[in-house]
Amino acid sequence: YVSGLAANVIAESEVALEGRRSPGVRTEETNLGDLTADALLYQATVLAGEFGMPVPDAALQNGGGIRNDTLIPAGEITELTTFDVLPFANFVSIVPGSPREQFKEIMENCVSQIPTADGRFAQIAGFSMVYDPAGTPQELDDELNVVTPGTRVQSIILDTGTVIVQDGAVVAGNPVTIVTNDFSARGGDMYPFRGAPFTTIGVVYQQALFNYIIDPVVDGGLGGVISAADYPEGGEGRITTVP
Repeated sequence: YVSGLAANVIAESEVALEGRRSPGVRTEETNLGDLTADALLYQATVLAGEFGMPVPDAALQNGGGIRNDTLIPAGEITELTTFDVLPFANFVSIVPGSPREQFKEIMENCVSQIPTADGRFAQIAGFSMVYDPAGTPQELDDELNVVTPGTRVQSIILDTGTVIVQDGAVVAGNPVTIVTNDFSARGGDMYPFRGAPFTTIGVVYQQALFNYIIDPVVDGGLGGVISAADYPEGGEGRITTVP
């Protein structure tokens, strides 16, 4: 079975994909992290309607769920690669209508352990974030309630241009629909969703990655090419620190 997966070439990557943990997917944005988060957003966008869910604004993939811990060289990508990267039975899950304040709290959790490598660090899609590693790190209690509010997240802007956080303050407005995996949605890696209702959409995160890579470009997939333009080394600047 494994040899069959290894023999099934699904894509050509023009660029090496960074999946190492530290420095890497547990400390900073990487191009493999961007790819996995994009896959969640793609799959949820395709399937949301079938499950009566809104199309997500933002995608979060915890770094701890990216497991290969290698730099994947440019060249052939096989079906086995997708299992090496995303091996768990983590289901793609949509969390509708997260208040903006909670979205900021979730992102504060993601960067709260920096500079230490931690599985809660998120790879993201659908938005960009600027944070200050010198800011106060968020602290949560066992129920994932905020004990010490974090002051690291300075800016969150959706790809649509909607500003969620500006100069460290939440901008009032509509809630945000988030796609993640059910591990994080249940509070894994201390993600403070705090029991918010979510809907799993019948696909594990590995399948989402597989589908995103092979699906036609006209449908929003990559058509079997992971390009250096879309996934440059170091990522495309979705997560940056204050100058």
